[in-house]
Amino acid sequence: MGFPSPIAAADAETIALSDEARAMYIGLLRQPGANWDAPVTEPESEGAAARELCDLGLVARSAASPRRLDVVDPQIVEARLGSALRSKALLLLEQAADLSEFLAPLIAVAQESAVAHSGEPIVHLEGKAVISAFISNTVNQCGEELLTAQPGGGRAKATLSAIRAETASLLDRGVSVRTLYQHTAWHDGPTRDYVSDITELGAEVRTLDEFFDRLVIADRRIAFIPADAGRDRAVIIRDPAIVRFLSDVFDRNWVRAKVFAGSRTPQESMQISSALRETIIRCLVDGDSDSEIAKRIGLSTRAYASHLAKLKEEFGVETRFQLGYSLAMRERGDG
Repeated sequence: MGFPSPIAAADAETIALSDEARAMYIGLLRQPGANWDAPVTEPESEGAAARELCDLGLVARSAASPRRLDVVDPQIVEARLGSALRSKALLLLEQAADLSEFLAPLIAVAQESAVAHSGEPIVHLEGKAVISAFISNTVNQCGEELLTAQPGGGRAKATLSAIRAETASLLDRGVSVRTLYQHTAWHDGPTRDYVSDITELGAEVRTLDEFFDRLVIADRRIAFIPADAGRDRAVIIRDPAIVRFLSDVFDRNWVRAKVFAGSRTPQESMQISSALRETIIRCLVDGDSDSEIAKRIGLSTRAYASHLAKLKEEFGVETRFQLGYSLAMRERGDG
């Protein structure tokens, strides 16, 4: 019995069956007394549906008669196609890596040419994929110092895994790496593990109790900042005066920030929780909305609601308005 090549099926844009082909195959499987090698006669009479099943390997032409089909166990088809798809994915990953390595020198030349000839100290980028690729390439070209400010508390495990090797490569080349997070990163397990890894390699990480926006500065020569709240647009800044100003802002925040090495002792947890509590109280007194406060301290809405509930219980109130009033009275010294 001959089978179609699984590579050919895996190369298709989509792997799917029409309703007619699916119904035909189910009917074949349910034939009384049929087994996985039950012959099917006259496949050409079913036209396109039979060809779909042949192309995917769910039926195969019998070696005894080219006008007969044998039903194939779908688990066998899954194994063949799965192996072919995994092989194809690995090949594509290798090609993507080769492409990046091949184009990296040309991209570097293009960047330098843009700086020299465009005359534009500020350039706008659109699209998260474009922004991410441009920042990643600039980071990889960094030669002396990388400064990054990452708001929002903990970061996704997949994101941390992707930048771990990149950070390790920078440190191995002798590049100084300093990163600012918000205090809530202390409570995120994947972020603590990542920070522990890179600080052992020589990176420095600190946290602040307040909100700041994302900032990336490479060699105090080029900076990236978001251009909108959704971060679908970004601004590349090459103007020396602006980059110097942003670097100074980072340095000032760095001095005020708390050292974070990934570990978390009970005393440190108490200090961080206390700092978060005071920030929430200050924001409530200032009249900020719940969504604004959650964003400011880098917490999810649910996590922030838990902190708010504890404050209500502590002050013996039921509503947010009553809590705000009680906190304001405390600030004035009347409570």
